[in-house]
Amino acid sequence: MAEWTNLKLSDVLQEKGYIRGPFGSALKRRDMKNEGIPVYEQQHAIYNNRQFRYYIDEIKFNEMKRFQVQTDDLIISCSGTVGRVSIIKEDDPKGIISQALLLLRINTEKVLPLYLKYFFSSREGYNAIISRSSGSVQVNIAKRDVIEQIPLKLPPLNCQRKIVEILSFIDNKIEENRKINNNLAAQRSM
Repeated sequence: MAEWTNLKLSDVLQEKGYIRGPFGSALKRRDMKNEGIPVYEQQHAIYNNRQFRYYIDEIKFNEMKRFQVQTDDLIISCSGTVGRVSIIKEDDPKGIISQALLLLRINTEKVLPLYLKYFFSSREGYNAIISRSSGSVQVNIAKRDVIEQIPLKLPPLNCQRKIVEILSFIDNKIEENRKINNNLAAQRSM
């Protein structure tokens, strides 16, 4: 068996790969448009959907480029429903994150983004985020220096690929079965 490595989250991020959404004063309601470049919100991390409510124009986008999503970025919900994670896919639209999201940009020479997504979606990874969060009424994700200390025990990349392949296969089967069930339910109601 290959050696697993003990690291911290900060060890697997690209330089400037920890990006918390902009402060509310940087992205105001008056900046929002009915069309244009999408703003990724907390719902996109929680429900893993890409149905957008808010958009910004090109001028505002250029001002907010630091918050732009890229393929393989992880977006994590930061308040209320803390710790839900989604991965930005190649076919997702360009956009920026809102103040309710944390963006993690991964060093792919150390960890596969999908492997890290599965880790944060696991009980251990989810608890690693939640146990470091604060707030009694409205739970908020902990500060950067706390989150970056989350311990990771990582297998070599070839082992990560195998794990991701198996978990992705299972996820695809679950999604396929969900669609079949929805189709059957729709046929019964006719």
